[in-house]
Amino acid sequence: MWADSVQAAVTAIRQAGATSQIILLPGNNWTSAETFVSNGSADALKEVTNPDGSVTNLVFDVHKYLDSDNSGTHEDCVTNNIDNAWAPLAEWLRCNGRQAFNTETGGGNVASCETFMCEQVAYQSANSDVFLGYVGWAAGNFYQGYVLGEVPTDNGNGVWTDTALVSACLAPNAQK
Repeated sequence: MWADSVQAAVTAIRQAGATSQIILLPGNNWTSAETFVSNGSADALKEVTNPDGSVTNLVFDVHKYLDSDNSGTHEDCVTNNIDNAWAPLAEWLRCNGRQAFNTETGGGNVASCETFMCEQVAYQSANSDVFLGYVGWAAGNFYQGYVLGEVPTDNGNGVWTDTALVSACLAPNAQK
């Protein structure tokens, strides 16, 4: 049923004239990369096509946090998610000729997250044939106390300093 709704949205978007843009296709269960295949999202959404029957620029939208319960609400990170989520998903994507985008990931500005986030991002970058990129999830500057903050610090002289996590893991891998 969800895939039918996604198909209707894709068809409407393409018929409205957006014929070459990427459309992200979200799954269920908060579109978790870990359960994307096992919960049926992948198999259901692989049937979603453009009106011409192609799957060009139809990309799976997946999320995965690095904390203990994958909620993105804890400062500490406990995993890079490679063995339990990214490697199995990469295999499925390759076997089915599809791609995904990690549209929501994050961790606190602590050493464990620098380690695990950098490993996760490096894995996704090394598998860029199936993973198109990632987005670090954060609250922005309106809520300074958010555990996954990525807001740079204003040094008062027009120079901004990124958080440790952004500097170590997210920004070095961004295409400039």
